[in-house]
Amino acid sequence: MLILKLIAGPLIGALIGYCTNFIAVKMLFKPHRPIMIGKRRLPFTPGLIPKRKDELAGAIGSAIGEVLLTKKDLAEALPAEHIKESITGGLWEAYLGVKESQVSIGEAARGYLSEERLEEIRFKLEDVITERVMSGIEELDISNIVVTEGSRAIREKVQGTMLAMMVNDQVIQSVAAPIGEEIENYISENGEDKIRPVVQKELNRVGEETIGSLTQQLSLEQPHMKKIVDGLYSACVEDAMEEMVEKIDVAAIVEEKVRDMDVAKLEALILSVMKKELNAIVNLGALIGLVIGLLNLLINMLG
Repeated sequence: MLILKLIAGPLIGALIGYCTNFIAVKMLFKPHRPIMIGKRRLPFTPGLIPKRKDELAGAIGSAIGEVLLTKKDLAEALPAEHIKESITGGLWEAYLGVKESQVSIGEAARGYLSEERLEEIRFKLEDVITERVMSGIEELDISNIVVTEGSRAIREKVQGTMLAMMVNDQVIQSVAAPIGEEIENYISENGEDKIRPVVQKELNRVGEETIGSLTQQLSLEQPHMKKIVDGLYSACVEDAMEEMVEKIDVAAIVEEKVRDMDVAKLEALILSVMKKELNAIVNLGALIGLVIGLLNLLINMLG
């Protein structure tokens, strides 16, 4: 009985310390939701982490977004060379895949667009190409070309003949200028009607051409593909990298993810990292209780 009395105090102290810390650790996570008694919420419910989950999410988001993974770190971490290699490889595989394709461009387009949309695009292309050709012809100044080149040709033809005495520059220009103006007027009035059928025929030919034949005409090699990707990446990505990263709010993303996470999953995540430490806290409570019990026994014995 004496031994039991001697060890009872330290053992009870250890048990109290263990149970106290065990309950305290459990109260970090449980209960997951508040417990209501009538209209009153039971104190200490929900657990500390479920109750302060929003604040915890904000703290974790700030720690990660402002300290651990800043926007500067994110910009420096993006592996530009790996990205370019991946894009180049993907495009090259796609290029090889269509190089032998016997599907016509028109058939391929119909797989993505309706007939009405295709007709709309074709008519628009006809208009644009025809207008560009007409604009190019008008910029040539046909009238001036006829006068200049016609005069030169006539002079060359009559040079050394009796006509050379009769046909001077003024006479030649008086003949050539009206011809040039007539040609220019004819092109202005009828050029579009003459050009459009040619454009239609060419567009129909391109539509009937296979993707493979069109691809083979490009004569691309993989180094060429890499240069194209490098150029596009530099022009479109590298210059805009700072702006893109600036729009990525890491802290807000992490905060939202933690806030939306189920409490049970959050508990499992924390325990997966801190289970040993939390168990050590529980065991430390038992050890402290045991030490206090021994000290109390020692004091009683000395008294």
